[in-house]
Amino acid sequence: MAKTIKRLLAGLLAILLLFAAPASSFEAAAASMPGLNAKITEKNILKILNRYDTDGAYILKKRIQAGDNVLSWFTGGRRIIEGIDTAVHEETHAYSFQRAHWNAYFVGKKKTIHVPVTTVYYTKKMASSIPARLRTFRYNTYVAKPTANLASNIEGAYGLLNEFMAYRSGMNTTISLYPYYVAQKAGWESWRVFLNSCENDKLAYAEFKYYILHYLSYAKKHYPKVYKGILNNKKFCQAYRTLESSYVKLINTYEKDLKKIQKLMKKQGRTMEITESTIWISTGPYSKTGMGRYTADYKKLQKEIKKSAYTSIHKKIVAKGKG
Repeated sequence: MAKTIKRLLAGLLAILLLFAAPASSFEAAAASMPGLNAKITEKNILKILNRYDTDGAYILKKRIQAGDNVLSWFTGGRRIIEGIDTAVHEETHAYSFQRAHWNAYFVGKKKTIHVPVTTVYYTKKMASSIPARLRTFRYNTYVAKPTANLASNIEGAYGLLNEFMAYRSGMNTTISLYPYYVAQKAGWESWRVFLNSCENDKLAYAEFKYYILHYLSYAKKHYPKVYKGILNNKKFCQAYRTLESSYVKLINTYEKDLKKIQKLMKKQGRTMEITESTIWISTGPYSKTGMGRYTADYKKLQKEIKKSAYTSIHKKIVAKGKG
């Protein structure tokens, strides 16, 4: 009888250990990761990216090997989570270099599409044709008043696609780090960084998609040779198609993550309210603070892009970019 009881107890202990192992290993894995306030070093940045974002890790490793100082994007005392989107964004630019007659676009999973460059016109020439209601805060920087030699201007649609690519790459990093935030049991001040990055990159999707399509629509009327050259550039169409479709998936994932974060805040005893213009978080029984969103501008641009002049061009590019 005693032996039987011992066997039963041993069996129960084995079962308990089996169920306890995943939780303890998960906690150990989270503890082994650099924390939300970890020292900003290449080692810590890459340790996080290696675990959660292989695309971001790939880009930063390549640029570190090329001699870039990726830590320069973390100036001003910004934490790793506050500079990592920018670092991947900017280093994607550096990795996806331009040459005299072709551009390279990083589209993820270690894949780069090399695109020959056809004749273009300077983007700022179309600036006045963009309605005032659609002139978001990036309008002057990338379209109307660009700095000398800015690719989004002198490279026309090719340069605008380069920016589209970089913002997509940055958002991919932020979205990929969602489980990292969860594992680190992030509070509002950390989740706020995540949300700000996603809101910013989400707007950039609508802005640069609109700029690219408007550039081509304007070219169709004023620079027909430019229009035909770009529309007949299969590699350009492939790059646009791949980047645009993956960007849409990231935005859809973010919308789901936003709801999940709201539930996580509730578990922490905080009320998170999501409106079109603001995300509010309770700071006490009768007080709250918030962060702004770009939903109004995003919707305006999305509505504009749905006009036939733009949808027809979009469909042509997507069709020619298949295969």
